[in-house]
Amino acid sequence: MGRTRLLIIAVLAEGAVLALAVLLARYFDRSLFPLSGNYPRDVSLGIAGALPLFILFRFTLSEKARDLPLFRSLRSTVIHDIGHLFARAGLIDLFVISLLAGFAEELFFRGIVQVRFGIAAGSILFGLFHFITPAYVIVTVLVGFYFGLIYHVLGAILVPVVAHGLYDFAALMYLRHCISTETGEGCNDEMDMV
Repeated sequence: MGRTRLLIIAVLAEGAVLALAVLLARYFDRSLFPLSGNYPRDVSLGIAGALPLFILFRFTLSEKARDLPLFRSLRSTVIHDIGHLFARAGLIDLFVISLLAGFAEELFFRGIVQVRFGIAAGSILFGLFHFITPAYVIVTVLVGFYFGLIYHVLGAILVPVVAHGLYDFAALMYLRHCISTETGEGCNDEMDMV
């Protein structure tokens, strides 16, 4: 898929999720804004919240992940499906896509679905929204629960927005770099580049 087409599809999909969040917020008489009561604290916590996900992502791409059935399947999906989809995306493309995903998806899945129907519903719908393979759904349900827990404990939607957007950007940049190098040198020496 070409860069422009990928960006258009991502903007349309995330725009639809954002529009749905805004419409449902109005319907349920739910205020999505302000995103935070303490922007420096919540941005810092969001940055810190992205780190465990990125560590898990790096593990998923490691040689050790090949020995674990769930991670083996997930690794293959990440490299072959997601990696090749974003391999030709530019830095700005990845930034825009990640920013929109973090903002739109968190407002919808945490700010509307979780608040209205609970953390489990928000997490399951988040996983289904990212359906690529069953293993990928399982992991994204867990990631959705992680974002939901952050939101539940801290009470500021900005924290999972920042964590989600930053994680997506870092993971996609790392993955793009790994896919674009023939040997994967600097990413994972044993990574199977197809």
